[in-house]
Amino acid sequence: MKMMNVAIVVFSVLGLTYGATITCKEDTAGTVADKVCDEAVTVCSSQKFTEYTGVTGKLQCGPCATPADCDECTPTDGITTCNVELDTSDVKTFECYSWAMTDSVWTQSEAATTCSRKTNDLVCNAPDYDIAKDGEYTSMLDGCGPCTVAEKDAGNCNECTATLCNSSSVLTGSLILAVLSALVFLM
Repeated sequence: MKMMNVAIVVFSVLGLTYGATITCKEDTAGTVADKVCDEAVTVCSSQKFTEYTGVTGKLQCGPCATPADCDECTPTDGITTCNVELDTSDVKTFECYSWAMTDSVWTQSEAATTCSRKTNDLVCNAPDYDIAKDGEYTSMLDGCGPCTVAEKDAGNCNECTATLCNSSSVLTGSLILAVLSALVFLM
């Protein structure tokens, strides 16, 4: 009888060790709760915040669907979760337009992109459509954030610092003001 009790304890411990499950936070339809994961799952996934892009990824059992969009962690035991919900209370949003070359002409998107930031400055980008040719400007983050250094140095990309400041009408107005300033200077 003692031998059977010892065998039961040994097999129970082995079962807990080798068939162990972990607990991760999981977001289901906007409700975050702890979830005991399937036995094969060994990591939890967390959300990630990226300046100008915002929150990506999700809280879940298992690895990230797209590793660049979230963070993974391994719980230290089967009960305590390691993935945490992001605090987004300090995220500020603004809007910018995206740009694309269509039929050899730079065109602004009809709908604005919602951009997110915590610590970085509000910046939108747009092509200098009088200079930039196809392939010389890449709409960074759908118009959110600064230009690449190379595109800005080449004069192919403009930056502005107000919401929706990279619209075609604002950029055209800026060009007109620059030309008028040059004319006044020459007089």
